[in-house]
Amino acid sequence: MKQRVQSILFFLSAVAFGLLFFMPIASYLDVAGSYYKLFAYGVNTISLAEGVSLPFSGLYALPLLILTVAVLLINFYIAFSIFRAVKLNQFVQLFKLSRINMGIAVVLIATIFVYYLFNTGKPIAAAPSFQWPCWGAFLTLLGLLMMLVASTGLKKDIDKVRSVDRIR
Repeated sequence: MKQRVQSILFFLSAVAFGLLFFMPIASYLDVAGSYYKLFAYGVNTISLAEGVSLPFSGLYALPLLILTVAVLLINFYIAFSIFRAVKLNQFVQLFKLSRINMGIAVVLIATIFVYYLFNTGKPIAAAPSFQWPCWGAFLTLLGLLMMLVASTGLKKDIDKVRSVDRIR
C-alpha cells in the first residue's frame, strides 16, 4: 500500500489551501489608486485615497473562510488518519471522507471563480489581476488535483485489499 504517498498528497493539499490565508486570491486596482487584495479571510487594502471608505463589510468573505477552513481541517485529518488506519473499514471511511472533502473543495473553487473574483471588483470598479503573488485562486485547483490523485490511490489500495480478502 502507498499510504505514505497518499498522506503526503493530502498534507500538501492542506498546505495549498492553507496558503490562501497568506497569498492573495486576486488583486484589484481601482481608478482612485486604491489597491485591494482578496484573501480567504477578507479584503485588505494597501492604500486608500482620502475620504474613500472600504465598500466591504467584515462578513463579506465569511463563506470563503468557512469553506477554506473546512477543507483544510479535513485534509489534515485524512493525512494523519491514514497512518493510524489498520482495518479495511477505516480506509473505506477515509475514502468517503475524502470524496466529501473534494465536493467541499469544488464548492470553494466555484465560489471563488463564479462569485468572489467578479463581484469583489464591482463596488470598486476594477477587474481582478493574477500577477505574482496573487495566484491563490490557482492554488485551490492544485490542492483539488492533489486530493483527486490521493483519493484515487486510496481507492486502488482498497480494491487491492478486497481482492486479496476474496482469494482467502
